[in-house]
Amino acid sequence: MSRTTRVSHDSTRWRITPAFLRAALLAVVLVGAAVGFGRADLLVLGTPLLIVTVWTLATRPRAIPDISGTVSTTSPIEGSTQAWTVRIDGGDSAEQFALFVGDRRMLTTTPDSGAVAGALGDGRTVSTLRWRPERWGTRYILGTRVAIYGPWGGYRYGTARLPGITMTTLPDTAAFDSKRALPHPQGLIGVNRSNTRAEGTEFADIRLFQAGDRLRRIHWPVSARTGTLHVRTSFAEQDTEVLLILDASTDYASVDPDDDAASSLDLGVRASAGLATHFLGRGDRVGLEVVGGMHHVRVPVGMGVLHTRRVLDCLGRTERGIGTGFRTAAVRTRLRPGGVLLLVSPLLSPMPLALAARLAQRGVTVLVIDCFPGDLPVDDPVMSLAVRLRLLEREREIRAIERLGVPVTKWRGAGSLDPALARLSARPQPRMVRR
Repeated sequence: MSRTTRVSHDSTRWRITPAFLRAALLAVVLVGAAVGFGRADLLVLGTPLLIVTVWTLATRPRAIPDISGTVSTTSPIEGSTQAWTVRIDGGDSAEQFALFVGDRRMLTTTPDSGAVAGALGDGRTVSTLRWRPERWGTRYILGTRVAIYGPWGGYRYGTARLPGITMTTLPDTAAFDSKRALPHPQGLIGVNRSNTRAEGTEFADIRLFQAGDRLRRIHWPVSARTGTLHVRTSFAEQDTEVLLILDASTDYASVDPDDDAASSLDLGVRASAGLATHFLGRGDRVGLEVVGGMHHVRVPVGMGVLHTRRVLDCLGRTERGIGTGFRTAAVRTRLRPGGVLLLVSPLLSPMPLALAARLAQRGVTVLVIDCFPGDLPVDDPVMSLAVRLRLLEREREIRAIERLGVPVTKWRGAGSLDPALARLSARPQPRMVRR
């Protein structure tokens, strides 16, 4: 959805430029000296400046221009190219304009400097600057300074401040696809095949007719051959509840400021967006909880296109916490039987794994997705040793929770969850719940 902002004219008006003052002062000095000392050469030098001065005063712009900026969308997807259009109208005798976009945090603009200048035609113009968000999140961007110049640059309007816009950049839905169905679905619609026999379209088996079977299910070739009524059975087509839990308590990245590699929170947000988009597109029901961030985000389980946008909006507003905000009691969404919980975390804190173990003991199907970006380069030898020790402890904790039956898989995009989903589907559905 596009949005337009306008310049407030309360404290902005036409002002004389320093260049015009210098030219006028020099014209007066040269012409005065030529008349006082009878110097024709000084008169030749001062006459053009005097003409320009008189011309500038005679064509002084008086109308207040209307300056507005329109952005193509207020919720772009990171990496997509958008337009920032500045319109100037009613500039009277104004001839030139210049604008500079100052608020360019996490943006790539064309041109790179964020500055545009040009001429006005009949006092109006439309200038478009292309920009591309580099990272998801909510930011105030595209604050612009605009200056308009009269004939010969003698008068300037501004610089006027064109307010920016608060935008929520949606995370890029990381490429993800899975050929495996979710384990133990218990719904009634969707593309996941149930482990039980019920009404559906996928053939399962042929069995003897029983009281209550529909006549349209009778398989006449087998019935005619055996002399006994047989019916076709099918697998139920079911929807599945998927709960995404994103650990936003910390954000680990390379200490090199020139390194453009994604941080752990970047990988987590993009992985969550890709998973939600994938499963919602298949007809499953998806919920989201962001735990450990500055604000606890909870999106109830739902489905549909509007729900997809709701999930992406909430992911775009995720803010990193202070590192100690992840609590196992913060997860409040209840999964119905057959649901799957996907825990996305860098796993550098023992709390997410403790949460996964507790939920698995309650009979919930849990899959842990590791979004740790890799080694953390540290210059301090003592801190480097501490990081190495923590990574060793992390490996030990991962092996321990895998022995409990909770699979942990590294996020690698498309197909990265297939082996873990295959192992979960091969297990019988939990019937006993540890209390």
